[in-house]
Amino acid sequence: MKKTILIITALLLLSACNIPNSAEPTQDLIGTAVAVALTNAPTNTPILFTPAPPTAQPIPPTETATSVPTETPTATPTPTPTLNPQDPALQYGTPDKVENFSTVTGAWNYEDDWSSWNVHDGFLNIYSKGTPYWHSWYTTGAQIKNFYLEAELTMPNCSGKDRIGLVFRLTEGNRFYFMGLTCDGTWGFNRYTASNASETILQYQTSDKIRPANETNRIGVLANGNSFAFYINGALVGSTTDDTYPGAGTTGFVSMSAGTVNFKTSVDVLRYWVLP
Repeated sequence: MKKTILIITALLLLSACNIPNSAEPTQDLIGTAVAVALTNAPTNTPILFTPAPPTAQPIPPTETATSVPTETPTATPTPTPTLNPQDPALQYGTPDKVENFSTVTGAWNYEDDWSSWNVHDGFLNIYSKGTPYWHSWYTTGAQIKNFYLEAELTMPNCSGKDRIGLVFRLTEGNRFYFMGLTCDGTWGFNRYTASNASETILQYQTSDKIRPANETNRIGVLANGNSFAFYINGALVGSTTDDTYPGAGTTGFVSMSAGTVNFKTSVDVLRYWVLP
């Protein structure tokens, strides 16, 4: 079972940051701080992930009927949803880890002056209490480096630039990457530094794959060494490279309100596949 460690070591005058505990195979890392947005941070050159197309299967020959059957009315078939063959969730088989938040435990339960986290009714409910541009994060589990990680979530009461982020490779010093999704329908890629700076790697951009914030969106990142590809609802929306955080780290979420009081994110499931 997961060993839950919650340590809050300092409250500073202008910002607060909980220093993570010592590294263990399974751990919880919780933090909260005002992030300095660095708008002039360099954007890395995007690279394109092009998954191989599925192999076509031969169609067997159809026998010619020797008699004409009596015509009977046929019902209109129900359309079958089209699945994107690029969707990593369809390529990697059974996930190595699935968190569906169906059991209420002490894990993921946390609250401070800026955020609240709890598991209730089958969801992880994340609340940013409303301090503008204050980042609060929570990660847990084994440290992993190369993987496909995804979450299914909704933002039922958000507005504007309120943002939820899928965190990965978080290490001591509160350094991590995150794929962010905003209430107004954009996504981007950031790295968070030990000096509480949120540096933009891929600028936030619109995508026709993003559903309205009060509907379920499935966001995912494929991390392999210094290469990253990003998916929304099973579709590839962008990719890039970055060498800043090359090691393994924990996974979870970061929440930032742009001013909405009790900005809420409800996470239905979090899962990942470790790459060989």
